[in-house]
Amino acid sequence: MFLALGVLLAFGLVQAENPATIPVPQHGFEARHAEKVSQVSKRNFELLMIGDSITHNFEKDAYQPVWVQYYKPRHAINLGYSGARTENILWNLENGELTGQSPKVAVLMIGTNNADETNYPTHHTAEQIAGGVKAITGLLRERLPRTKILLLACFPFGEHPDANSRGIVLRHASEIFRSLADNKHIFFLDIGHVFLRPDGSMNKLIMPDYLHPNVSGALLWAQAMEPLLSKLMGDERRDLPSGD
Repeated sequence: MFLALGVLLAFGLVQAENPATIPVPQHGFEARHAEKVSQVSKRNFELLMIGDSITHNFEKDAYQPVWVQYYKPRHAINLGYSGARTENILWNLENGELTGQSPKVAVLMIGTNNADETNYPTHHTAEQIAGGVKAITGLLRERLPRTKILLLACFPFGEHPDANSRGIVLRHASEIFRSLADNKHIFFLDIGHVFLRPDGSMNKLIMPDYLHPNVSGALLWAQAMEPLLSKLMGDERRDLPSGD
């Protein structure tokens, strides 16, 4: 039977399930997940920030000024998990992190760890990553029908994002899943250029490890996202002087 299945897969007659779409709990983050489930059980949030370590970093003390200016007043919750991949975010959201919620906006930026060839036993193709993002947005639409989804392109990776395999896969994945945007419920935004120099190389002053924006990079991210985010939230822009 297994031989026959292998033959069918080889000839494309049976489609193998995309591993980036199969919910998997993230080992070592059980306590964080329990904490987030507890938080959503106690209050309603108007903004969900969903992602990996790039989003998780907003909980660090150094990043708090950016969080306090742009997201705390909007009653946001940080659902970022260091090291998370699409399949982990799917599991988290399916297992309590959306219960009882109906936020105005959910910001999603995920996929970079799926393309990591170094620190994970497996990595995914651009098509698989896009499939994982599609599965997450589908779950959000199902569970939170009134919520607008702000889908961010994967941030660029590496000193020269267009000259390394991980960076190329992430860019290709973003090009695929941008088609999910209908500009009614799902909105796509690519802000990767704010982290790059004019020649297309990464600006190490704002992304020192070529992966995670530092505080200055996080501020650039918030500023670049603010015009669309404020529109979707239906509130005033938080990057303008009071009264403007």
